[in-house]
Parts: sequence; C-alpha cells; structure tokens
Amino acid sequence: MKKVLLIFVLGAGSLMVMAQTPLQRQFERWKQQQVIVEQRADEYNEFPAPYNEFVTNYIAQDVVIGDCRYDRQSNYSMQRRIHLYPDGTIGATWMRGVMDEGYPDRGTGYNYFDGISWGPMPSARIESVKTGWPAYAPFGENGEIVAAHTANVTGLVFSWRETKGTGEWNSFTFAGPDEIDLLYPRIVTNGPDRRTIHLIAQTRNTMPYQGLEGALTYSRSSDGGETWEIEHQVIDGIDQSRFKGIGADRFAFAEPVGETLALVAGDGYSDVVVMKSTDNGDSWERFDYYLSPDPFMDGSIEYPRYGAVDSYHSIVIDDLGQVHVSSGRRLHRADGAGGLFYFPYSNGLLYWNENLPALDSTMIGSDITDPSEVPSEYLLARLEDNEIDTLVGIATYYASITSMPQLVFDSQSKILYAFYSAVTAGFNTEEYNYRHIWMKFSEDYGQTWSEGVDLTGDIFHLFSECVFPSASPTVNGKWHLIYQSDDAPGMAASGVEHQIRDNNIVYLAEDLMVGVCEIPARIVAIDQISPNPASDYARIVINVDKAVLAEICIVNAVGQEVYKTARYLTHGGPHPVELQMNGMKSGLYFVKVKTGNEQAVQKLIVQ
Repeated sequence: MKKVLLIFVLGAGSLMVMAQTPLQRQFERWKQQQVIVEQRADEYNEFPAPYNEFVTNYIAQDVVIGDCRYDRQSNYSMQRRIHLYPDGTIGATWMRGVMDEGYPDRGTGYNYFDGISWGPMPSARIESVKTGWPAYAPFGENGEIVAAHTANVTGLVFSWRETKGTGEWNSFTFAGPDEIDLLYPRIVTNGPDRRTIHLIAQTRNTMPYQGLEGALTYSRSSDGGETWEIEHQVIDGIDQSRFKGIGADRFAFAEPVGETLALVAGDGYSDVVVMKSTDNGDSWERFDYYLSPDPFMDGSIEYPRYGAVDSYHSIVIDDLGQVHVSSGRRLHRADGAGGLFYFPYSNGLLYWNENLPALDSTMIGSDITDPSEVPSEYLLARLEDNEIDTLVGIATYYASITSMPQLVFDSQSKILYAFYSAVTAGFNTEEYNYRHIWMKFSEDYGQTWSEGVDLTGDIFHLFSECVFPSASPTVNGKWHLIYQSDDAPGMAASGVEHQIRDNNIVYLAEDLMVGVCEIPARIVAIDQISPNPASDYARIVINVDKAVLAEICIVNAVGQEVYKTARYLTHGGPHPVELQMNGMKSGLYFVKVKTGNEQAVQKLIVQ
C-alpha cells in the first residue's frame, strides 16, 4: 500500500511544550468528567440495540476479508486470530454473526490467503453450533486449529483440519470441570509437529471453581486433543490465595518459543501476573507485573483515584526467552459501597518485561490525562497531540485511550513491534473521535521506542473506527494483522454508542520499513566493536542516515564469508546489533555492513 505520502508521525514530545496546545487545555476539562461504572460480567446474552439498516464502510486502501454485525470481538485482551505460515500463506479468523436478534448464526469466520490472494468472504461460520471467541493456531505439519466457546456445558469446540485453507473441518469438544462452562479460550501449539495444544480458559464466574469466581485454567494435550495429560489446572500463583477471580478476557497467551510458554492475567483491581514455563507447562514461575492496592478489591472499601491497567493485555517471548507485556494505563477508584469505577480519558500504554520490577499504583500515577509520572522505561505510548485538534468524545470500550496492544517480536531483525488502537485527534464524528491502528517499535528489546505511526491515518480512513487488532506472531519482511472497522465509534453490542450495523474485518500488512522513500541510505559509521577480541559474541552499533535494509557479514582473513544476515534498520540513527561468534575459529576477521552501494568495514579478533 502506498501510504508513504499519507502517513503522519506525531512525536510524543510535543505534549511537553511550555505553551499548552488545544488538546492539553481540553484535558484539564476532561479531568472533571464523571467516572463510568465498570462492567465485569461474563459474555453478553442480550442485545438491546435495535436493528439498523446496512451501512457501507468502503475502505479503498485496505483488504476486507470478512464481515460481522456482532461487533464485540473481545471483552478485553484480543486472542491470536491470524497466523502467517513459512510458505507465505495466512489463515485468519474472527467472531462472525450477522443475524441481529440474539445472533443465532454467530461463530468463527475464516478466510485464507494462498500466497497470491484472499478467498471470498465467508457466508457462514465454520462450526455447526453457535460459538464465540475463536482462538487460532497452526496444527500438525500443514494444518490449522480453532478453539471457540459455546457458553454452555458443552464447553469448547475445537475445529481442525490437516491441510490449512482447504477441506472439511473436523471437530471435537472439551468440557469444563464439574459441568462448569469454559469461556474465552486461548490456544497455542508447539512441538515438532505442532500437535501439542496448550489451552487457557476461564470458568464462568457465577460458578465458583477452586475458590475462585472465574478461574483461569490450564490444560495440555500432546496428541492433538485425543487425550489431555493436564486438565483444568489452576496454576499456583493465580489461585485463590492471590485472586478473587480472573474476569472475562483479562488474560493473554504468548506464542511459544521452543518449550517456553508465558501468559499474563489480571485486571486493574486485582494484581496482574505473568506466569512463565520453560518445561512446556510442567512447572511455572510467577512474575508480578502490576501490584494492586488491594488484590481482592470488590468496592466495599473506599479507594481514591489510583493508577492501574485496563485489562487489555498482550504478551510475547523474544529470541532470548525473555517475556514482554503491554497493557493500557487506566485510572480507577472504589466508592466503599460496592462500586468500582474507571476514568474514561485515562491516557497511556504501559510496557513491562521480566527484568523490570513490578509496577504499582504510585508508579502509574494518579493524573488521568498526563502519564508523565510513569517512569520512562514503563511508558510505551500516549495519545499523540498534533497541537491543532481537540477531542470530541470517547466511545466506550472500557479501555485506555491508547490500548488494545499487540506485541510481535521479529527474531530475524531483533525488533519488537507494538500495535495498538488509539483515540486519534483530527478524526471524529460530531460526538466521538475515531480510534486508529498505531505502531511503534523497539530495536533494543524494549528499552526505547520509536515515535508512533498512525497506520490508518490517511484519507481513506477519515471515517473509520479501527479496533480489536490481532497480529500474526510471525513476519516475513512484512508484519500482518487484522482489525474490525465500521463508520461509527463504539460498539452496538454494548448498547451504548450506536445501533447495530455492518462491520468489516480488515487485513493490513506493511513493509517492516514503514515510510522509506527512494533515496539511498548512507552508512554514517560502524562504532567500535565490543568486546574485541571476542569469543562468544560481539556487539556493534551501525549508524545510518535513514531507514534501510542492511546486509551484515563476517569474512575471514582470506576473504571467505563465514557469517551473513540481513537487518532492517527502521530509522535514521544508531542501531545496536549482536553478532554470535559460536563455532568460529580464532583469528582475524572483518565485519562488513552494506546498504546499496555503501559499505563500512571494521576489524574483529576472535579468540
């Protein structure tokens, strides 16, 4: 897509200027807005919004792969619903339902990219029964699998086939414990043949399980679901000793790296924890990500305004086995009479990794619209101020105005990407601002982040509400995601902002080097290699004057190439690169970095 001339990049630093912008002045007024009562219930069963005539949402620059009228793709964290395969094909799923009165046709919508084009938009779900909340993963040597809930004692329906993109779907069911419903599944697969299924799912919160009002359970099958060696386990660390319960969609599962698994769970009232396993789920280690003032908060004790998270979580494991997490920043309070509240204009997207101490309410701060109190290493993004426009209003998603994160780690380029849906100044109806899909990236494992790029900030998205992104955990020179879009901010399923209308499921892909123009880049320098002499690894810093694809190689003293890789340098400036020396013989080598006709060389001693 030719978005180069249309994408605008807005620096967060502009919020700090001495003279207040129109948005900053308006924020002072928004701080006085009444709080909105938080909804903590399980899946909606009633849909009060009346029927609305079909509304066209023509998006010329995007690829629409599906539709839905049931527009609540998640209560909070998004499931993994798209996957790019090594052969360049893509499978994508979403929650589809177009029959307004109770959505009896609701189920998993599916489309497939065969490497050349997407298939026709589906006209029916893949399951034979009503389902919701599909989670998608590769399965077997060349297959795919979907888990979705039925919201009854049947539990979960797994749909699978041996060859992705073609053939009939097979199915089996997986019931909850003690005839308790299983809801909101997340699945990942691993193993040599991708037949090991890891599942986390919530038990219905009105039916206590192991002392929890909504337990997050873990199950594992090593034979594709024929048998389960672990069933409905409540992992130590997310049990009744630390939680009242885990609410709907307040959890996320990372794509495995080898036998390393990781999940995040919790909301802005409880603690939020990361559970990590390095032995394929046999044992787990707990990391505290966010510590609540009261992990069992139920509103019976008064708590003034305090900093927390908004329950929209994403989690990823990098190539070193480290876990990274992101959530929206949200301000809460409790009134002492059983009421739990949040502040809808809460601003900021939070970041954490397992090497950082846990966040708490004091670190997140108590200012609603200004996240500057958050230590810089924990603040990934904030609302972008274009210094011209104000906000009209915020549609209800029970989220921060910068939220719905999706983290993706590219193991080849060592770049960590963050995609998120943010309220965007300058794009609005008379009542509400639209949300757009934004992107940032980090080249140093989350220590620093680029400026934000509005991926939908062009003329074709003047009237597009872009929400519920789900990104493929794999990349191939492009990143790949889907999101839901219509022309009206908010959700009909919540019965708040607008009536039921048609929504699109949109596929969006972009080169990893967003915004690169045709002028060749120049290598400014290769900083001194360190350590040098090196034994296990060497670290260099490449300075370029613009984004570019760089070829990095190591040659020996007689000119033979012994190591070669490509690295996307996604902006002008310094880029740290780590080179592995394992297996190299002792002696003199040369590190060469090439971009087009430009080349830089440094000596390297291996000992």
